[in-house]
Amino acid sequence: MTPVDPPGTVGDGPVRFSDVVHLTKGEAFRACQVLADADRLLVRAGRLPEAEALGDLFELFEERLTVAGRTAPAGGP
Repeated sequence: MTPVDPPGTVGDGPVRFSDVVHLTKGEAFRACQVLADADRLLVRAGRLPEAEALGDLFELFEERLTVAGRTAPAGGP
């Protein structure tokens, strides 16, 4: 059996995450596609809490990806 590092650690120490993650446009769209596909499969399998969690993550990705390019609505400031 291969030893597994405890959550939040790799090797001898804690995992340090960057404050910002940069993805290419293709990587971001593939991630969204995988989340959407997995969400649908989980719904079909009756795993609604898991599907909802993936749906929430998809919405977060979608929101973050579209905010930078969003323009003010017609008639808005």
